[in-house]
Amino acid sequence: MVLIEAGMDIEDVKSRITDPDIDPQRVLDMYQAPFARAMGIELVSVGKDGATCTMELLPTHLNSMGRGHGAAVYALMDHAFAIASNAYADGTGQSTEVKFYRPVHGKLTAVAKVINKSRSLEIFDVRVTSEEGKLIASAVCTAFILRKRF
Repeated sequence: MVLIEAGMDIEDVKSRITDPDIDPQRVLDMYQAPFARAMGIELVSVGKDGATCTMELLPTHLNSMGRGHGAAVYALMDHAFAIASNAYADGTGQSTEVKFYRPVHGKLTAVAKVINKSRSLEIFDVRVTSEEGKLIASAVCTAFILRKRF
């Protein structure tokens, strides 16, 4: 397994947060999750409407046909969703429905956007696009809220 060093510090994280109510240390802790670091997932932004992350496909992310493995694409989706849903509350993924549209290579971007928030559930639309802007996969991800932060 290739472990990618945590490249961001608290100041880098602060520059990517668009809402002053989000705790930068909380986001840094999510960014530094060992699985996310091993996958090479980078944080672009996080705010009230959701989160954006990127990932360059590595040789370890490929399937037997030399294309991006669906699990690698899902990992990027899931991490963007996790950052978006945990920025304001302690939650855990409840369900995800994923659709894959085309084979992938290169750098991917995942955007997790809020669809609905209630007292106990948060639902996000997550879309992964290629460097060329083509839709690679989409998902509806639901988080069960364990505890609100404020």
